[in-house]
Amino acid sequence: MATLRITCSVFAAAAIVMLSSYCYLGFSQKKKKKNNTRTGLVDAIGNTPLIRINSLSDATGCEILGKCEFLNPGGSVKDRVAVKIIEEALESGKLFPGGIVTEGSAGSTAISLATVAPAYGCKCHVVIPDDAAIEKSQIIEALGATVERVRPVSITHKDHYVNIARRRADEANELASKRRLASGIHEEKTTNGCVVVEEKENSVISDSVTGGFFADQFENLANYRAHYEGTGPEIWDQTHGNIDAFVAAAGTGGTLAGVSRFLQDQSKLVKCFLIDPPGSGLYNKVTRGVMYTREEAEGRRLKNPFDTITEGIGINRLTKNFLMAKLDGGFRGTDKEAVEMSRFLLKKDGLFVGSSSAMNCVGAVRVAQTLGPGHTIVTILCDSGMRHLSKFHDAKYLDQYGLNPTAIGLEFLGIK
Repeated sequence: MATLRITCSVFAAAAIVMLSSYCYLGFSQKKKKKNNTRTGLVDAIGNTPLIRINSLSDATGCEILGKCEFLNPGGSVKDRVAVKIIEEALESGKLFPGGIVTEGSAGSTAISLATVAPAYGCKCHVVIPDDAAIEKSQIIEALGATVERVRPVSITHKDHYVNIARRRADEANELASKRRLASGIHEEKTTNGCVVVEEKENSVISDSVTGGFFADQFENLANYRAHYEGTGPEIWDQTHGNIDAFVAAAGTGGTLAGVSRFLQDQSKLVKCFLIDPPGSGLYNKVTRGVMYTREEAEGRRLKNPFDTITEGIGINRLTKNFLMAKLDGGFRGTDKEAVEMSRFLLKKDGLFVGSSSAMNCVGAVRVAQTLGPGHTIVTILCDSGMRHLSKFHDAKYLDQYGLNPTAIGLEFLGIK
């Protein structure tokens, strides 16, 4: 009987301990959940979901996963870059609160900078090619940034949108410098007792800014670091290291470089690939070691080398960011494939994506076809189709180039 009482007491004690632990754990989880808030807009950037793209996975026999960067506050993967660029500029003293961040961008980086800059007390001035989808500049202006739309020209031309953006930062610094000088030399710079600052003629930069900083997304390695320190580790953690390949297109090259280098630093078994749109020289560089074929050499081109409807990807020069990439190969994608892929994803998965995201998914299928079934492949869903309504998702625009979708399934990629 004594043994029975002791045994019952032990069970009772154990039950109380388990109940207490459960209650404490439940309380802790509730408490943690209650305090699981993010501090401000900037803290909401990153840690985006990694989803299985069911239609592509089922069709290829691979696990094809998409990193949903369109769920960032600014709507794209470029939010990460904007934060990193501005924070590093502030830390280095190249930018101060009240200053203006300038950038030449086809759209997404500009939108992200316009979204993020006010959170740091800064302004934003964007120079954008006038053939970019009009809704992009409308979004940027609605966010309070200044937009200059200019004609597309070669990067070697002084009026290329990137070169103009660099000049705007110089103008802002010159104006700020003149104002500081004037405030320190009152006797030489006064008219009727008022300080005079000579504003540069025809400058589009306000003389009230504390200075300018050119974001330089193509050559600024803060771009690469944003993905090496953020996107790459997130993908590794979300797949628990069970990843066979990563594929993405490149514009500045920052995403491809940062993610590929981080993943391969974790495991040499992870294969990383480029998917390149028409007109870009990166595919040739990755697969053949040269940027151009003989026909594509400068001076021999009959058309604009960026004669593609995809925006923000494809380039004919090697940026500092792209040179950081660790790649095992590359694939060519076409405008038709990107259009067909975007409609297929919408119809089968409810995913409404932009042109670069669609091209990335073309690349994911190409990798799956190369590696064979049973592999896990990750790509980037850069932005949604909402900022591509006037071109990539406009039937009349596509009809001009014979690009309206006709496929029923994935036959455009050789899958029946």
